[in-house]
Amino acid sequence: MKFCNVRGIKKKHIVYLSLFILCVFITGIPRVTVSAIGWPVSLRLMFFIEFFVGISAFFLFFAKDELIAPAKIKIASVALGVIILIQFAYYSLTESVVGALSLTKDNTLNILIMVLIVPFYEEVFYRGCLLGFLKPLTRSLVFPIMATSVIFSLMHTQYNSLTAHFILFFVSAILCVVRIMTKSLLLPYLVHMSMNLFVFSLYIQNFY
Repeated sequence: MKFCNVRGIKKKHIVYLSLFILCVFITGIPRVTVSAIGWPVSLRLMFFIEFFVGISAFFLFFAKDELIAPAKIKIASVALGVIILIQFAYYSLTESVVGALSLTKDNTLNILIMVLIVPFYEEVFYRGCLLGFLKPLTRSLVFPIMATSVIFSLMHTQYNSLTAHFILFFVSAILCVVRIMTKSLLLPYLVHMSMNLFVFSLYIQNFY
């Protein structure tokens, strides 16, 4: 694997790295605020700060490059199909132990956040900023895709299953490929959002 000269790193790439590091620090907000405002409020505070920073970064650095075309939509659709098959297979294998999720007034907002908001800022920070920083470091796309996906998987500390982390890695790799092939962040976001919606639709068994 041949790495490029550091001179290939431009100011915008340093900004990308800085934004990703900021994202990591924001992720730690609940640990600081939980004693004062509790976990539910701390998590929502983190989600909305991440979203605010993410949407600001998107319009500052990525929105101008968005161009949706039929060929790009086809790539995203194929990627979504593969991801849904993976998620359904995982659900089928673990169905007996995961239990059912009830949709209530109390958790509806949290589910909407996980479906609409979290995928957006994760795509901006991981497939936009982190992948964007790593790409100029090497002539091969393998390293930036794998490194981004490993970090994406490890940052999901709420999972303690090796299988779950492997799936997260694989899903991230697919999203990285969509990002690179389409030069879009909105399409990976739509794939990511659709995946989360599909997963919640599998687990929601009761409505109150």
